[in-house]
Amino acid sequence: MTLELTKTVLQFIPNPQSSTTILCTEESSEPNAASVGGVRVLRHTAKSETISCPPLRNGLTPQLNTDFVKADIRVLIGELRPHQFLGFAGLCDLVFPYLGSEASITAHLDNPQSGLDELHKERLEIASSFDNLFALGFALDANLRTATVVFNRIDDSLASLEHLVSETCTKDITKRADIVVMSAGGVPFDSTLDRSIESFPAGLKALKRDGALIVAAECGQGHGGRQFYEWSSEHKEPRHLEARLRHHFSYDGFKAAFLGRTLQTHRVYLVSTIPDHYVESVFDLKPAPTVNAALQSALRVLGSDSTISILPNASRVSPRLLEATQQ
Repeated sequence: MTLELTKTVLQFIPNPQSSTTILCTEESSEPNAASVGGVRVLRHTAKSETISCPPLRNGLTPQLNTDFVKADIRVLIGELRPHQFLGFAGLCDLVFPYLGSEASITAHLDNPQSGLDELHKERLEIASSFDNLFALGFALDANLRTATVVFNRIDDSLASLEHLVSETCTKDITKRADIVVMSAGGVPFDSTLDRSIESFPAGLKALKRDGALIVAAECGQGHGGRQFYEWSSEHKEPRHLEARLRHHFSYDGFKAAFLGRTLQTHRVYLVSTIPDHYVESVFDLKPAPTVNAALQSALRVLGSDSTISILPNASRVSPRLLEATQQ
């Protein structure tokens, strides 16, 4: 859908062949110049030139792609979706961190002056600092059908989409299950283990205490962030990691602490390409070759009469337990 919307936007740009289009997308495959009418296409990489932007209120100085910063008109094209930790993700992230330098991305995620509640706000602050930034945003439902498309200035587009995303992706449940089987959502949402963990809360909201969470996440790029690995491999009590976070926030460290806290009350099976040794010895998860093998193991532990819920795409749904039935 992003490609089709890009083609539509280019129809309204005078002399698009003389323009520069920066394509930045979360999708697994990116279009080439021929697919967008021969427009000059730049892809932001770790080697792209970046320039410092005005510092944020917390002192962070973001460094963004130089071509993007110097452009006369900027249009973001992408999806806004729910995010279990940050509230929302997708559209504003196309400016930062996706067009940011590695150094400023690291500083953003590992900032003693910041915290989990601030990450999304900081990304919004960076995007909103550009006066001539527009967004052609869309929202998808859990079945990947288009719920709406909005074009406006970035702030107005986000305001329109956030309300709809909250309504569309929130699913009421009346009873928690003994076992929840979930997919992290496929590429790019399950590209690494630490990114897959961002979808765990969706499954946990539908799961009983001491229940089993079965996660299908390919993790083709391994475990992810260095700090996530190091914090997890320490095998310390979650309360120790949480105390450390209060003194110096780290997003990777937060996810390691979250995983440790989850494992205190739930069994978590991981169906992935990560070697079993690392799944067990570093992250304390239960590896399984297939979802069915994990399900059979969970049933042996919890009983054949266990209730089962399935979340086909946990990256685009936010289960909400109705208050009258909370367990």
